[in-house]
Amino acid sequence: MNKARKVASPRVVCINDFRPLAHRRLPKPVFDYLDGGADGEVTLRENCRAFDEVTFRPRHAVAVSNCDLGTQVLGFNISFPAMLAPVGYSRLMHPDGEVGAARAAGAAGTAYILSTISGHSLEDVKAASSGPVCFQLYLMGGREASEAVIERARLAGCSALVITIDTPVAGLRERDYRNGMKELMSGSLLEKIPFLPQMVARPGWIVSFLRDGGLSKLPNVVIPGQGPMELIDVSVALARAAVTWNDLKWIRALWSGPIVIKGVLTGDDARRGRRGCCRCGCL
Repeated sequence: MNKARKVASPRVVCINDFRPLAHRRLPKPVFDYLDGGADGEVTLRENCRAFDEVTFRPRHAVAVSNCDLGTQVLGFNISFPAMLAPVGYSRLMHPDGEVGAARAAGAAGTAYILSTISGHSLEDVKAASSGPVCFQLYLMGGREASEAVIERARLAGCSALVITIDTPVAGLRERDYRNGMKELMSGSLLEKIPFLPQMVARPGWIVSFLRDGGLSKLPNVVIPGQGPMELIDVSVALARAAVTWNDLKWIRALWSGPIVIKGVLTGDDARRGRRGCCRCGCL
């Protein structure tokens, strides 16, 4: 309770209070990128509904000397049973981006999972956190680029690899199309003009974005002979980076630590993923 009082704010009393603050600060394309889902957002609504249906079953008249929500995940300890999931290019929302999120996760005693599509290098993110940092891996830029970033994650001291398998086709984010996200990020000035008013409506964000240097390349996707990948190439790169079960054998040979498979939706895939991540490499 003492810790909660230290971080309390009249404007942020519960987690839902962050959404209107973000809505007021961010331009519409940026907010919708963070707030939205794919296609008709049916899965997004279903996920929220599923959590709303969870009800705790309390036990009363039991002496409790100390409340401890701590648990162990993947061999490391966290202060409560939740971790920060990977969010691609968080630097778009705030210059601190992934570094700030990792720092906050460590201060709260939990783990942070860094997206491959990060605006900050994995070394800077790991150094910013006092807690565990895991690296979420897309096979972007080809195997050579992926091998290099896996080795960087190992040397930086990342606690686990998180392999995303549910992006053989990138989701159709309808809000992004309506907001002209593609045109704003990579189009000509003429293509940008129809969408500029929704950006300049948030001058505070514009100033911080420009001071941070605008759109930067992806420091964790370094293509041999070319350097860091441009942010505008992400959708094409993801389409070429689908993970297969055979890739898990190759990844396991490179990484001796814990591996998490993200995007599993069936029991059959869960069992196959477990076999694929074991150190014997069987599938």
